[in-house]
Amino acid sequence: MRVTDGMVFDILLKYDRLRSSQLKRSTEELSSGKAILKPSDNPVDFARGLRLQRFIEGVERFNRNIDLTDNVLKTAETSMTSAINLLQEARVKIIQVLNTGALNGEDAKVLADYFRSVASYVVNMGNTRVGDSYIFGGVKSQSSPFGSDGTYNGETVETTVPVANGVEVNTTFNGANYFGVNRVSNKITVVEVLNKIADILDSGNLNELHTDTVQVDLGDGVQNLKLLDAFDSGLSQIEAYRSILGTQERVVEDIKSQNGAIMVHFKELKSKIEDADYPGAIAEYEKAKTAYQALLAAISQTQNLSLLNFFVK
Repeated sequence: MRVTDGMVFDILLKYDRLRSSQLKRSTEELSSGKAILKPSDNPVDFARGLRLQRFIEGVERFNRNIDLTDNVLKTAETSMTSAINLLQEARVKIIQVLNTGALNGEDAKVLADYFRSVASYVVNMGNTRVGDSYIFGGVKSQSSPFGSDGTYNGETVETTVPVANGVEVNTTFNGANYFGVNRVSNKITVVEVLNKIADILDSGNLNELHTDTVQVDLGDGVQNLKLLDAFDSGLSQIEAYRSILGTQERVVEDIKSQNGAIMVHFKELKSKIEDADYPGAIAEYEKAKTAYQALLAAISQTQNLSLLNFFVK
């Protein structure tokens, strides 16, 4: 059978495509660092890699939510702690007023102004924002939850985000609970008491500091409490909910640590499945390059080959 020039050309073309494809594959593997470049390379490992990637993306979403909630929780706790610290100082002043009895007009005015300023500060802490959102207004986060007299205008429904499978953490809070809003008056209990004490000091009827009462309902029924007792009830609720924030912060920190370990594990598994073996890939590249160079040399030697060359010799 006579081997025609066309047959030789077809054979050389076939091997040119093969060697070129091998060289291209080795080059792409080295440049990308991936052993699996398309699903057909290894369908089973490609599917496993996709599943692991979905797991990784899910954990990354949880971590983004954790970063959001961590900022909100820290801001909320800082605001409540600042309010509590000032309220504890104000409590000392209330006890002094109750025990001292008679005050001259100037002292009474100074104390009245002080109690009102503390009340105003607590309201401001209740109107804390993170970005454009008021965090103590529940789902109603675009307007200030507390009026200047401590009236709650927010919602009781809170917003949460998932930080792990089955675990959600607040991004806004029901300020009525966290700041001890009196269900009878719908005002922050400690603010209501402080303003009432300031009014009594302004009036000069100091006996009312001992006789006046406030109807308070913090979720356990209506009670008729004296001023200091009413103040203590409101302060105790704020302190209790501040501790809830601390618990949530610890939960978020633990989950973030766990998510970090899970991310490392999933990425290592994905790397074992997909990443190229560089020493092996380099060896395959060199083999493919040598084979392709040999093919080019063969093409060069045969492109001018004909019977005439033999007759000439």
